[in-house]
Order: sequence, then C-alpha cells, then structure tokens
Amino acid sequence: MTDFRLESLTEFLEQLGARSPAPGGGASAGVTVALAAAQAEMVVAWTKPEQPEAIDHLQQVRTQAMDLAVRDAEAYRRWSELQKERPEGDPELQSATEDILQIPATLATLSLELLRECVRLAPKTNPRLGSDLGIAGQLAAAGVPAAAWNTKANLHLVKSEDQAGMQQIMTQQEREAQLLLAQLNDFLST
Repeated sequence: MTDFRLESLTEFLEQLGARSPAPGGGASAGVTVALAAAQAEMVVAWTKPEQPEAIDHLQQVRTQAMDLAVRDAEAYRRWSELQKERPEGDPELQSATEDILQIPATLATLSLELLRECVRLAPKTNPRLGSDLGIAGQLAAAGVPAAAWNTKANLHLVKSEDQAGMQQIMTQQEREAQLLLAQLNDFLST
C-alpha cells in the first residue's frame, strides 16, 4: 500500500473501493475528520480578526487525522497478514491487535476535540460561513461513531472482562458528540 496522503483523492477512493483489506473504514473515518478540520480551518481563515492559533490547531488536527487514517490502513493490513500466519498469543500479533484497537480510540478522541473546537469557534467566526462550520461539525461528529464501528468490529479480540468498559467509553463518546453537535446546531440556527 502506498501512502495515500501523497495521492489524489481519486486515487484514495479507488484504493478504498478495491477488494483489499485496507484502506477501509478506519481510513475513511480519519479522512473524514481531516476534511472536517480543513473545513473549519477555511471558516477561520475568512474570519476577522485573524485567529492564527486556531488555524494552527486545526492544521494539527488535520495532520493527526490523516496520520491516523494511514496508520489504521497499515495496522489493519499488518494484522490481517499476521492473523493468517501467526498463532493466537504471538507477541507480534498481539501488538498488531492492540494497534487496530488503539487507533480508532485515538481518532474518536481527536474527533471530539475537533467538535469542541467547532463549538468554541461558532460565536467567534464569520456568521456568513455558518453552514461551512456546521458541515465541519457534522463531519467531526461522524468521526466518533465511525471510530466506534471499527472498535466494535474488533471487540471480539479483546478480553471479555475489558469489553464492557470499552463499550461504555464508546457510548459516552457518542453521547458527547451528539450533545456537542446539538449545541453547534442550536447556535448556528439562531
């Protein structure tokens, strides 16, 4: 797999649509959050007074989301290969399993961070770009359940005593995303 950060969107979509284990849903989720950060960045770029610290933060979030997208694709490809050839309990397979669970958890946290930033920025940005900020918030919020889907798909790989705790965290994150998105929608609708 090539680094799709260096390819066109069309090339990424072709890879995503191919019959291969990766890139898949995790990469899509990461790219979605990166799109949300870029959309919010555009809103801030059109806002006076200038907010360079907000733009810097949004650029960092965009970069992190794309890094997670690539890492997810690489991790899943690695896990997919290892689980075919390594016995259960193999240290390298266990490490790969931890990666495919940790990356979506990190993306969910990043998505919430971005959504909080959209809510914070709403009263400070150009009101003519409310729809753009709303789209950024909607895409950021989508990153939370998207990451949860990736975790849920692999939850069977987690010790049974740890599964309930992970499910509880995902449920809390999804609720927070819904509340934040509702706050953003309420503000932008007035």
